[in-house]
Amino acid sequence: MNGYARARAAIIGLLPDLKGWKVYTDGIATGKKPPWIVVSLSENGREHTEGLAATNHLATLDVRVVSTSETSIGIICDKLTSALDGASPGSGVGSLVPDIDSGVYASELIDSDTSVPFLMRVLTWRTGWPA
Repeated sequence: MNGYARARAAIIGLLPDLKGWKVYTDGIATGKKPPWIVVSLSENGREHTEGLAATNHLATLDVRVVSTSETSIGIICDKLTSALDGASPGSGVGSLVPDIDSGVYASELIDSDTSVPFLMRVLTWRTGWPA
C-alpha cells in the first residue's frame, strides 16, 4: 500500500459511526437523496528539501454533510468535530488539524419533491504524512 492509500485508510478509520446517515468515502455521493455525508481526502502539496526531494505530503480532509434539517446537520457535525479534531490516525499520519467550517448554507442540490434546496455544511481538516 502506498503512502496516500495508507494515510487515507487510517484517516477514514477515524470516522465515527453515524447511524441513519449514508457515508460516501470516495468523494462523491451516488445515492438518490440525502441525508448523506461525503468524505474526500485530497493531497494538495508536498514539502521538499533544497535538493527537491519530497519529505512530506500535505492533504486536506473534506467532509460535506447534506440534509433537509439544520438541526440534524449540527448534530452530525458536532459528532464529527468531537471525533476528528486533533485525532491521530497513526501509521505516521499527522494529527487532524481543524481548518474550515463553512456553516450551514443552502446547497445547489434541489429536492425534486419540494423544489427546496438541501442544506449543506462543509468541514475540513489539514494533515500530512512523510514521503
